[in-house]
Amino acid sequence: MPGVTGAALVDAVTGLSYGRSGTGEMDAAECSRLVAFVGDRLHLAGAQGELESMVITGTRHQLVLRALPRRGDPLLLMAALERDQANLALVLHQLDLYAEGAAG
Repeated sequence: MPGVTGAALVDAVTGLSYGRSGTGEMDAAECSRLVAFVGDRLHLAGAQGELESMVITGTRHQLVLRALPRRGDPLLLMAALERDQANLALVLHQLDLYAEGAAG
């Protein structure tokens, strides 16, 4: 997709990277810790259910983190984007389609 500079599939618990592509700067272990931290804080705040996705934006880049539930440790699909070149809505839609395919 235009503007996507990198992608990675990561074990959401351990931070172990199963594969990565592109040149986007992503620290898999740090991203998995961040998702766990935010999910824990949401539950403490009274939110129910599981954390599905996170979007982190900067002035030039965006990072999309999409949790993929499965048996065993959940997976985390990460995509790094160039903010001025990527269509965030399209990237989120494509990640949702991938998550549906992985779950079914």
